[in-house]
Amino acid sequence: MKSHRVVSCQLSVVSCKVGQSLVEILIALGLASILLPALLTGLVASREGKAQEGQRLAATALLRQAEEAVRSVRENSWASITSTGSPFRPNDNGSSWGLLSGSEIIQGFTRQIAIADVNRDSNCNITASGGTLDPNTKKITTAVSWTGPPSGNVTSTEYLTNLSAKPKRGLLVYGDGGTTSNAIKYRTLNPCDGTWSTPNPTASGIFSTAAVRAARLYSSPTRNEKILVTRHVAGTNNQFIYAQVFNGSTWGNLVQLSSWSSSSFLNVRNFDGTYLTNGDFMVVYSDNSVTPKYRIWNGSSWGSQTNTANVGAIPTYIVAKARPSTNEVMMATFDQTSDTNTSYFNGSSWSAAVQHSTAAPTTTKEHIDFTWSPQNSLKGALVYPNGGSDSTQNLKVWTANGSGWSSTSDAPNLGGRLGPVDIDGRKGAETFMSCQKNANNKIGCFLANTTPGWSTPQNNTLTNNTEGGIQRSYNFAFEDSGSEGIVVYSDNTSTPKLKKYNSLSNSFDGSPSNLNTLSGVLTTIRSRPLSGSEDIFILMATGNTLYSLLWDGTNNAVYTSPAGQAFTTHGTNGSATTDFWYDFVWDKY
Repeated sequence: MKSHRVVSCQLSVVSCKVGQSLVEILIALGLASILLPALLTGLVASREGKAQEGQRLAATALLRQAEEAVRSVRENSWASITSTGSPFRPNDNGSSWGLLSGSEIIQGFTRQIAIADVNRDSNCNITASGGTLDPNTKKITTAVSWTGPPSGNVTSTEYLTNLSAKPKRGLLVYGDGGTTSNAIKYRTLNPCDGTWSTPNPTASGIFSTAAVRAARLYSSPTRNEKILVTRHVAGTNNQFIYAQVFNGSTWGNLVQLSSWSSSSFLNVRNFDGTYLTNGDFMVVYSDNSVTPKYRIWNGSSWGSQTNTANVGAIPTYIVAKARPSTNEVMMATFDQTSDTNTSYFNGSSWSAAVQHSTAAPTTTKEHIDFTWSPQNSLKGALVYPNGGSDSTQNLKVWTANGSGWSSTSDAPNLGGRLGPVDIDGRKGAETFMSCQKNANNKIGCFLANTTPGWSTPQNNTLTNNTEGGIQRSYNFAFEDSGSEGIVVYSDNTSTPKLKKYNSLSNSFDGSPSNLNTLSGVLTTIRSRPLSGSEDIFILMATGNTLYSLLWDGTNNAVYTSPAGQAFTTHGTNGSATTDFWYDFVWDKY
């Protein structure tokens, strides 16, 4: 009985195992019927996905090649980036890329480059409709497609700009009330289309009959802000100095800095200003006393009037220049007794005045100038006269590490008593170009260095017959790179002259270039270089009429378009032949 039960039990176990196996097989078959189609579909999709991914990678490579081709064409010739004939295909001619009209098919891929014009609104934003055409920006859409199976495409859109057309936004101010009105107009130069805005008045509140006799503009590097300082004369003896602030759209914060009564020294610039590294603006000015005053604008309000240093006599010309990357300022003054003095602001206080000279050929000409070296911010150069019959510029170099002033070095003799001087620092070397006009109406330029010392450039005598007034009838400015510079000057005709200076050969052009003919004899000139560009803005006046044009330092020519960069006539009612009643600054912010 026992043995029988065991056998029965074993047979039962075998029967159970066989049942389990059949169930498992059925389950496995069921699962396989569900999973195998999905696995097969995934395998096919994977193979197709890999094929499509391969097509996408190949198409992307063709896209990137086309993008680089367009950029290369842009760098060689902006004129070739045109919407006329779009779409295009890239063409490799063996040495450079070009663009040909029409699309192309490469190994089953279709590639094309669409170029479209761009318009901008009044705020310089790209707009889909309306606005003004921006000639220096194009919309580039590159597309590569394939038919498959499966089909697909890759595209990209970017905006390319003309590399030689740097953004050029600036502000122009000028007196427009003749000798009897305080009218000051301003215009902005639009960087999008290169046009001028409509002339509009600056802030109101200036004494109504106080005509603008001197104007200087300053541009903030830390905020959208400009500051205008002006000197006015009402009648024959009421004189005023004002300052006002432009916040990018409106003028305000007008403040009268000083006023006095005097019928003498009406054609002078007894103020100057400079932005400090901390963002503050310092204006230095005369109140007809022996101690020039200064005030600080902190971006929201004017500080109280404070003394600088006693310079011994009433200043007629003031130069104030902040040392680069600091809050330190050098002030140079020329006064009514022909003295030349300097005082240094160390960021908190002024030093006692240093007297460099006690005599000069006149008391009414701009006999002094000072500038910092853009190559070495510790160095600054002062030029000035040193005698009543002095015919040479005297040079001293300031070193802002405690060394102070160097000994004096006289420039070569141009002949004739010294007149107004002008000095500009060169980037790339510790040198300065300093030019002068003398009593014989001759203009000449000499190269100074920080040793200190001088050299004479070839063709350095520009003219023997400039306009004969007391004013500076020339201006020299280095391009931003420092490799070249230009001097614009009057040869006592209505056609301004321009000569280029080459720093490698230390020479000026042998013959001048003629600029646009004016309505009368050119009398005053101001040049304003554009940082980050070789361009230089040029302002010229015939006495009462103001003109402007832009020098293209890359191509060594003046711009003929767009309108704002080409020769333009502005106001026709300036105050006086011998005064700089106008100014221009580039945006720095």
